[in-house]
Amino acid sequence: MKKLFIILIIISSLSTIVFAQSPKKYSAQEVKDDLEYMYETLEKSNYDLYALIKKEEMDSVYQAINSSINDSLTVLESYRLFQPFVAKVGMSHCNVSKPWGEYLNIYSKQGGTVFPLDLYFSKGKVYVEDNFSTNKSISKSDEILSFNGIPIDQYMKEFCKNLSGPSDYYKESIIERYGFPRIYWMFYGECEEFKLKIKKNTGIISSQSVNTMPAKKYEENIEAETSEEKPTREFHMINNTLAYLRPGKFLNDNGNDDLQDQNTFDNSEFCQFIDSAFLEFNKNKSKNLILDLRDNMGGDNSFSDYMIAYFATKAFSISSRFSMKTSQMTKSFWKDLDIPQYQDLKEQMMSLENGSYFDTKITHTDPHAESKRFKGKVYVLINRYSYSNTAMVAAIIQDYKFGKIIGEETADEVTSYVAMHIFKLPNTRSSVAYPKGFAVRPNGDTTPRGVVPDHIVYDDLLTDQDEVLEYTLKLIEGK
Repeated sequence: MKKLFIILIIISSLSTIVFAQSPKKYSAQEVKDDLEYMYETLEKSNYDLYALIKKEEMDSVYQAINSSINDSLTVLESYRLFQPFVAKVGMSHCNVSKPWGEYLNIYSKQGGTVFPLDLYFSKGKVYVEDNFSTNKSISKSDEILSFNGIPIDQYMKEFCKNLSGPSDYYKESIIERYGFPRIYWMFYGECEEFKLKIKKNTGIISSQSVNTMPAKKYEENIEAETSEEKPTREFHMINNTLAYLRPGKFLNDNGNDDLQDQNTFDNSEFCQFIDSAFLEFNKNKSKNLILDLRDNMGGDNSFSDYMIAYFATKAFSISSRFSMKTSQMTKSFWKDLDIPQYQDLKEQMMSLENGSYFDTKITHTDPHAESKRFKGKVYVLINRYSYSNTAMVAAIIQDYKFGKIIGEETADEVTSYVAMHIFKLPNTRSSVAYPKGFAVRPNGDTTPRGVVPDHIVYDDLLTDQDEVLEYTLKLIEGK
C-alpha cells in the first residue's frame, strides 16, 4: 500500500520523456537562459512567489546560482541547481520535475547504484522501513541516529531544503513516497559507502556501514512490493450493510496524467465508476460507508465534488474563498480549455490584465437527487499521503459534518496555494509547476495546517495489519 502511489507518478512522468542512451548537455548560456526564464515566469505566474520568502533573498540566491554556471550541464545537473532554488518558495505546488529519465533510462540501465535503505519518519525520528543491503545486522524499525557522521536531525534538516513544500512534515512524506535512495541520488549522486549509527528497539547503539546497491535491483524490489497492491479504484461490501469505497485519483484513469492535456480532466469514466458504487451500496441498503482516501495523489474537484454529492446533506463548496492571479502563462493553458463548468472562470481569466488578482465566485455543489443519495454514516480514512485535492475532500467532509475523519493529519495544508499549472523551460525542457490560486478551507480557518482527523490513528509500518481500518470497523461496531 505504501509504494504504488509513487510508481504511478513515475510512470506518468516518463510519458513525456524522450529516451536517450546518454545524457545530453546544454551550454552554460542555455542553462542560464533557462534559469532566467524560470525565475521570470514564476514571478509573473505564481500567485505570490514571495508570500513566504523575501524577494531580496531569492534575488541573492539567483545571482549566486547564475554566477556558478560556467560549463555545460545535463538536465540532472541543472535540476540540482534549479530545484533547491524553487524550493525556497515554500509551496508544495511550486517545483521542478524530477529527472526520472536520466535516473531510469540512463543511470539505472548503465549499472548505477543507490543507497540501499528505505526510510520513514515518526515523531521527529528516522527509522529503517526496508533494508535491501547485504548488511543484515540492520533491521526494519531500527532508528537511524547519524548519517555519514552527521546527526540525523541535522542531516535531514539540510536535506529537506532541496524539496518543495510548506513544512518538514510534508517534505518527509515526499521522501517516503518517492524513496530516499532515489531522491538522495538526484541531489548528491553516487556514493559507494554510507556510515550509519543505528539504535535497536532494545536500546543497543552500534556503528554500521552499508554499500550501495544497483539502482536497477532497487527498482525491481519496489516493483515486486507493488505487484500485490490494491486496485487504484475499487468498491465492495465488507458485510451486508458496510460499504467500502476507494475512489483513487481524482483524474481520468484513462488519461496520461499530463496536466496540460484536457483529457486528463475528463471525469466521465470516474462518474460512471462512482454511480456504479453507490448503486451497489444503496441496493444493499448500506448503513455505513468507509471512504478510503489514503495514499491518494489528489486531482480535480470536478471529480471529487460528484462523489461527495452522493452523501452530502446540503450544498457545499471546496473553499470559503478562492483567489486567482492571471498571467500570460496561465492564459496559454486556459485559451483552449473547453469544459462547460469552467467557462465563466475562463472568461474572467482571459479578460483581465496579466498580473491581476480576482476572487472567483464561490460555487456550491448540490447533493444528488434524494432517490440516489447514500443516507448512511460516512467514515473517511486519511494519512499524510492524502495530497492536494484529496486533503480538500477531507476538509469539505469535516467542515460540513458529512462524516468522521480517521487516520493521521494530512501533510498537505488545506488553506494553501493551489490550482497548479506547468510550463516547460525552453532549452532543457524540464517542467516547472506553479500555483495560480490561493484557497481557504470551507470553514474559513486560515491556519496553514493539514486536516486533523476526528480520530487520530497511526498505521504501524512494522505490521501487516491495517490499524486504521481495524479501528474504523470497531468504531462502527460501537467498540
